[in-house]
Amino acid sequence: MPELAANFFEQTPEAAIIKFRSICESNGLELWTMDNLGAMSCVLDVVRIGSPDAPSVLVLTPGASEGEGLCASAIQCCVLAGAIRRELPREVAILLIHSVAPNWKFVPKKSVSMSERNWNDALLVAAETRYKEFVRTGKTLRKPQQVAQRKVEPSPEKKLGALIGSYLSRAERIGVIDVRTGPGPYGECDVIACAGKGTPICKRARLWFGARAELDDTLSVAAPGPFAQSLIAHLPPVQLGAAVMEFGTYSLQAFLRTNTGRMFYPMDSNWRTQVMDKAHTVLRHAVAELA
Repeated sequence: MPELAANFFEQTPEAAIIKFRSICESNGLELWTMDNLGAMSCVLDVVRIGSPDAPSVLVLTPGASEGEGLCASAIQCCVLAGAIRRELPREVAILLIHSVAPNWKFVPKKSVSMSERNWNDALLVAAETRYKEFVRTGKTLRKPQQVAQRKVEPSPEKKLGALIGSYLSRAERIGVIDVRTGPGPYGECDVIACAGKGTPICKRARLWFGARAELDDTLSVAAPGPFAQSLIAHLPPVQLGAAVMEFGTYSLQAFLRTNTGRMFYPMDSNWRTQVMDKAHTVLRHAVAELA
């Protein structure tokens, strides 16, 4: 995966979308495109690899900004074209949700007051509560209802429900990794659990993804993007682990010295190689633990 890093990083959203779709087509993968999302102008390409009956599903989401989407696109393309896909065990599937700067307005499943810093406490605790209730009662998970065909375009929330019903309804364990970029040591990767220390979701993020920090314990401004937040809020009550995989782009001195161009998406090939190396390590660890 890392040795071909330069082949997967694109400079424009249009080029990134074309590359992702081309790789899916050349590998005979079924692609679902979610578009026409009204005023939000959000287009998502969704593809799942691995066994349809895999009990564990690793979900990669594209952050929030254009730079993050381009970075996530490169990682996702490399997953599709590289060794991770070829060596994927039957116990694990990977769901890739591809977009560049998805203009997605977060809509919680229930009305919850939150900020970017504390959204995880409300949503992830609610998800954990649903899972505990599921275990206590022994109920069988119900598949989300199919979205009926209508003359009017379904809302983004209903399309999200259809996505979950199609790709995640059979999963017993779901791990979500949202790709972010931001200030920090050049090319370094922080894996940040999206829940408080000691919570089951934090423990799973540490085990599955090697998370070394919790969101509340770091100076990073990283938090899952709006799409990842919506996805987590609407997931069925299964074992959940969620983390941000944040790549440092610069210290101020380095940014001024190297003139990297986009502040949160450097053009430097060394940065891109480091990103792919570290993403490869995190994803291999996640697949092995989820298996």
